[in-house]
Amino acid sequence: MKTFLLHSKISVLIVRLTSRLKVLRISSGLIFFLFFGIMVSSVHAADITIPNPLGTGGSDIPTLIGTIATWLLGIGTVISTIVVLWSAFLFMTSGGSPARVTQARQTLLYAIIGLAVLLLANGVSLLIQNFLRGNF
Repeated sequence: MKTFLLHSKISVLIVRLTSRLKVLRISSGLIFFLFFGIMVSSVHAADITIPNPLGTGGSDIPTLIGTIATWLLGIGTVISTIVVLWSAFLFMTSGGSPARVTQARQTLLYAIIGLAVLLLANGVSLLIQNFLRGNF
């Protein structure tokens, strides 16, 4: 009998909490949309201009694609260099253990595959740029 009363009290508590959570979700959604509406109306009234964060490299779509591809190529090259150095470290610290040598070889293979995919993606972005500019 005591366990039944305990379970019923717990279920009542859970129902109350879920109803309060529903009210909280609805009220927070209304506050968000009210704030969003005020911000949108103030932006239209203020006539704000936002400078291009890419500088002069993003005035049209092909140039924007080229700028993003250049950034990604630079970041990917740095990451692949770090992974190659990590695989060299794994080779040097393997101590002749076949499992660790295999892990180092796999790491080096994956780094080379990642660099190849990165270079191919740069070529694909150049193809897309030429297609968008009309230079077939």
